Amino acid sequence: MIWLAVLLGLFVASTIGLGVVTIVMRAGLRNAREAIAQLEEQRLIVSAPPNRRRPPRALRRASHAVKAVAETADLLRTHGMQALVASSIEDLTEWLRADRAVVERATAPDGTVTMFFSDIESSTELNVALGDRAFVKVLARHDEVMRSTIQQHHGEVVKTQGDGFMVVFRWPADALRAALDVQDRLAADRGRLRTHAVRVRIGVHRGAVVARDGDYFGRNVALAARVASEASGGEVLVSNDLREALIDSTEFVFDDVREARLKGFATIEQLWRVAPSPDDR
Repeated sequence: MIWLAVLLGLFVASTIGLGVVTIVMRAGLRNAREAIAQLEEQRLIVSAPPNRRRPPRALRRASHAVKAVAETADLLRTHGMQALVASSIEDLTEWLRADRAVVERATAPDGTVTMFFSDIESSTELNVALGDRAFVKVLARHDEVMRSTIQQHHGEVVKTQGDGFMVVFRWPADALRAALDVQDRLAADRGRLRTHAVRVRIGVHRGAVVARDGDYFGRNVALAARVASEASGGEVLVSNDLREALIDSTEFVFDDVREARLKGFATIEQLWRVAPSPDDR
């Protein structure tokens, strides 16, 4: 980690002599401050109105790293090595708290996260049929529908790859509402998506996960992705764990149960197709 590398470097330098440390730290501090100014200028450009977009993740991380170097230099110069060690531990604690805060936003009280995977069925064939230029427009419309619907139902897009989405939700019901709304909106949007319907397959599962650097890992993440791969276009398919979490809900209908041996898993899983309750149509 950056703070640890800085700490070790400064410790070695301190053994050579305080005078050398002072010279090195003054130069490093000057360079760090110049880098911070450049990063802040880029951040203002990226986040300028009207879009008010957040700066890219790489830029935010770079800014954080350079600021850490500058703050370390100031601390060592004014308070010495002991204060630097104490501050580094405090900074690490704060970073852990920040990571935990991100995870908690998507974690239910029972410690589980609901994961939603999707992709366009036969996207390669659709690309060939439409041609690259038309397919890019279709993909843009698909992404617009996905993101707006996910946001409406309090989901968080973890990452995308091609036409695939990985999304996390705190509550299973929100995930299913989003999945069903996506299917409804894409079906109703066929006119804007030209003559070819975009058929998305969606899989949803819930369970404990490991979160790191804004991504999620673990057995349950892999299982959720496998559930999606078993779905057909236009279908929302869920694991038995997800169904059991909403077994008492009257908002959804779980039908067409099937058994599948998912790739990489030894046990046979029960998967359920989801439809909205007739009362909610």
